[in-house]
Amino acid sequence: MNPSSSHRLPSRNPDRARRDYRRLPFSPSLFLSVSPSLLLSLCLALGATASAQDVISRPVGYLTQTIPSGQTRSFSIPFDPAGSTIPGTVGKLTAVGANYLENSAATWTAGAFSAPEAPYFVRLTTGPHTGRLFRIVAPANTATRLYVADDGVGLADLALGTGVSGTSFEIIPGDTLATFFGTMAAGDSLVLHGAADPLQADIVQVWGGAAWLNFYYNTAWNRWARDTDVAGDPPRNHFLLRSDRGLMLTRRGATPLDLAVIGRVLNTPQRAYHTRTDSALTFLATMQAAGTTLGALGLQDGTRTTAWRGAADPAQADQLLVWSGATWFSFFYNSAAGHWQRVGDPAPNRDDYVIPAGAPIFVRRLGTGTTAADKTVVFPVSGS
Repeated sequence: MNPSSSHRLPSRNPDRARRDYRRLPFSPSLFLSVSPSLLLSLCLALGATASAQDVISRPVGYLTQTIPSGQTRSFSIPFDPAGSTIPGTVGKLTAVGANYLENSAATWTAGAFSAPEAPYFVRLTTGPHTGRLFRIVAPANTATRLYVADDGVGLADLALGTGVSGTSFEIIPGDTLATFFGTMAAGDSLVLHGAADPLQADIVQVWGGAAWLNFYYNTAWNRWARDTDVAGDPPRNHFLLRSDRGLMLTRRGATPLDLAVIGRVLNTPQRAYHTRTDSALTFLATMQAAGTTLGALGLQDGTRTTAWRGAADPAQADQLLVWSGATWFSFFYNSAAGHWQRVGDPAPNRDDYVIPAGAPIFVRRLGTGTTAADKTVVFPVSGS
């Protein structure tokens, strides 16, 4: 499998101004340097709140990633965005259906969370499924009900708690190509290098499950487009970017691109959905706010995955893949030796191999899965 600097202005919509891209606008003394290429700030308390009546206090992280001109980097944001400004975005579930979550105490505006240009997610924050993330989808939300996509885990089968001691949740703003990377519209700013030809523009690659979907900003059409689009095709501005998935960014601009982002460090495990058809690949954000070793990720542990397949022969083992900046490194857990190894690497033990903050990973598992646990990869709480 081969995957083939601008200032981001705040959005005019207050609930869209949740990611801030800058060129290191703050004094370095305010932040903790965790590596030569990554700057991470863990502040004492969260300034933004999830809603006026429910304060969720979390450390705030600040991370920069640099993409040199002519190179490709893997990319994800290991933080939640600032809390929504819409009231009632934290609460407890009172009912769960096959495609919906309900909070009878809510007084949401119908459709407030359902517009494609302003997507939202629901993150579960208590109970055995803490950390799961669900997309809010059509039909439009009501005053008390959110319709969500369960990604195949079987929402009604999760046995989520309801009522007074029900599962807690938070509604989190999401991103699209336009909200994340900007546009050339009046009042906005394009983060990446656009062009009338995809061969000249920066490329954003999203894993589609079997192949890459390649996007760029077409300056002739003044909109986001796929590299296969023609002028009559619909705009791709509202294409959803999932925070629990990774991206690949290819820099074609003449100068390096520095991307800096601020967000709330996740205080729950990242409970990610993984497609379980035989040998399928899912590009997952680990939500680790600092560099993490393969040994610390511990995907072979039963608390992280169900029946991770280790073996002395990598062809018989589940694998994870990490982009090195030039190629994919494939790792497997050698269950006979009791450590992680890199495929084709003479070094026997790679438990100490560091996956940088913000670097997503491909997960490939042999065989299929049927239960929610089979289709789940649990990453540790950041810093644990």
